[in-house]
Amino acid sequence: MSLRHQRGISLIAVAIGSMLVALLSMGLLYYMRNGHLPMPEMWARWGKSANVITNELKNATDVQLPGNSSNSNSAPGLRQAATVEEGVRRCTINGKTVYSDTLCTDTNPTTRQVKLHDARGMEAAKSTASQASASEPGEEELKKKIMEQALGNGKK
Repeated sequence: MSLRHQRGISLIAVAIGSMLVALLSMGLLYYMRNGHLPMPEMWARWGKSANVITNELKNATDVQLPGNSSNSNSAPGLRQAATVEEGVRRCTINGKTVYSDTLCTDTNPTTRQVKLHDARGMEAAKSTASQASASEPGEEELKKKIMEQALGNGKK
């Protein structure tokens, strides 16, 4: 009795093919709903984040990272990505106010430097001594009596 190997597509190839079909269908559904694909925006955002991190590392360590020269990929008139200390700039482009670290150039007369401040967000109000003393034992007893009368269990 001799064994014959089965021929056909392997299970791994089927799994990879199914993933590719699912990825394409998810992209198509997203495009149909929103009218654009998110990947170009995501790549641009990640690129700016990488530039900021690179600038911070270079400033902190004074080490030149490989493949990162100051004039290699910067367009004329555009600034390098902002660092934490620099903040961003505000300017008017085509009648719209823009906050950017690269689009607002030095040649634009409406460019203004904007300092960034770290905010704590929403905080709960601090309780005062008058609020703490407002709930006295006498008031609690009065509330209980009112509740008992409303339920009909209290004495009249």
